[in-house]
Order: sequence, then structure tokens, then C-alpha cells
Amino acid sequence: MTSLTKYSWLTSAVILSIGFLFLHFGLVNYGTTFFFIFPLAVGFALGTHPKEQRSWLSLSLAAILFFGFLLAGQLEGLICVAMALPIFLLAMWIGYLIRKVTSVRKTKRTQDHLVVSVMPLVVLLALDPIEQMILPEPEVVTITTSVLLDYPAELVFDQVKAMDKLDAEKPLGIRLGLPSPYRCVLEADTIGAKRHCLFENGSIIAEITRYEKGEVLEMDVVDYSLTGREWFRFVDATYTFARENGQTKITRTSSYKSLLNPRIYWEPLEGWGIEQEHQFVLASLRKNLEEFTAGQ
Repeated sequence: MTSLTKYSWLTSAVILSIGFLFLHFGLVNYGTTFFFIFPLAVGFALGTHPKEQRSWLSLSLAAILFFGFLLAGQLEGLICVAMALPIFLLAMWIGYLIRKVTSVRKTKRTQDHLVVSVMPLVVLLALDPIEQMILPEPEVVTITTSVLLDYPAELVFDQVKAMDKLDAEKPLGIRLGLPSPYRCVLEADTIGAKRHCLFENGSIIAEITRYEKGEVLEMDVVDYSLTGREWFRFVDATYTFARENGQTKITRTSSYKSLLNPRIYWEPLEGWGIEQEHQFVLASLRKNLEEFTAGQ
């Protein structure tokens, strides 16, 4: 047994890491080819090695080593790794199982092992441009979150248009690494003014397009410098204020576009992540309102 075969799990992790570097440097895109077909090919290649007895262990070791490399090198955050790991493992398992039920012979020579091992990179580089040619333009996705507050709409509006601090208890996603703002600054109370939301690792700048006190605050996102800007873009954000039995129902709406595919996998995760940010902002708003009224 050659070293390449004996340590096929290590070889697979190296191939996955090289594929990610292709992504990192813009040689391939954030599509189905990278997130599903590429790891499927890696799993298939791993299954062609002779005497690959502990398939579950080899697949798991390869994936863990690969994602460990991303974390150790600070190439991706914990939350991104946690989101991508299931689809990578699933695709690698499917690739391995396809190999098990096909009649493709197992490789015996070192040269064959090398060719099979690097074949996933060839598949990635060959199929990615084809996928990009046939993919439709990203659709706008809208996420809405509402909360009922026991305060007048005008007061809620004043407290949310600019927030000196956002320090409520953080939901799970933000604790795992999703970006969360710590301050939002409004330049002026007028249409055309910029609203800057500041994060530890960047900012979101929006331009006010509709300003009606106690009714609606509408903004177009004009700049976004957070992690993920290569594949993710906020389009607009809106706060609406509805009066219900002496209370105010505030609704936060965010619209975005994403290049991540397959959409059937990524869209629910993106929606969950944005809802986590909505919950944090609205919880911080509630806390600020409580502190403001207590000080009156």
C-alpha cells in the first residue's frame, strides 16, 4: 500500500483545502459545483483507493482536517464552517457510496492514485464556469421580523432611527460569530441622510429613502464591508410602526441577494442568520426603551 493510499484521508483534506484556495482567490465561485459536486468527487476518489476499510473515519477525518485548516488559518469563521460542514459531509458520503455501487475498478498503481486524487480539482475547474453561465441572476429575498412594544410609536421611532448602543443578550447565531452591530448613527432626520451601523469587523451604510416619524423608516443599503460581501449583498432595510391597542408593533424587513448555491440549502440558513440579527436589534431596542423611560 502506497503512502498516498495509506493516508487517503489526509490526501482528501489537502485536495479540499486546495479547492478552497481556488475559491478564496476567485478562481471558482460559491456555487453548487464547489459546495456539492466537488466534495462528492472527493468522496468518490477516496473510495477508489484499495483497502479503504474505515470509510466513515476517513471521510470524517478529511472533513475535520479541512475545516480545521480554515479555522486555524482564520480563512473562515466558526459559523461559516458550521453551516458548510453538513453539505460537505453529505456530498462526500454520497460520492463514496456511488463508488461502492459502481463497477469502477480500484486503483493499484501510485500514478493512478495520484490521478484519481487530483481529479476532483479538475472537475471543480471544469464545471464551475459552466454553472456560472447557466445560473440565473440572484433573486431578492426578504426576511421580516416583528415585535410588540408597550411604547408610543413616535418614541419607538426615535429610539430605532439611531441607536447609541446595542447590547442585549446575543442569540445563538451571533454568539457563534454572526456579525452584530454595536452602534447605529443617523446623520440627519431627512431623506437622503446616511445611517451608519457599526460592527466590530465592518459596517453597513444605508441611505434614507422614506422618513415618516412613527410610521416608516426606509433605507437603501449603499455600502457593506462585512465578511461575506463576496457572495452576499443587502439591498434595503425598512422599519414600520403599527399601533395596536395602545402598543406599537415594529416590523423590521431586510432584503438581500446571495450568490451561494444550491439555494435549497443556503437560503434557509441565510434567513435564520438574518432573523438572529433582527432579534438582537429588536431586543436591544426594547432594552434601550426600558432604560430611557426609567430615566424620565
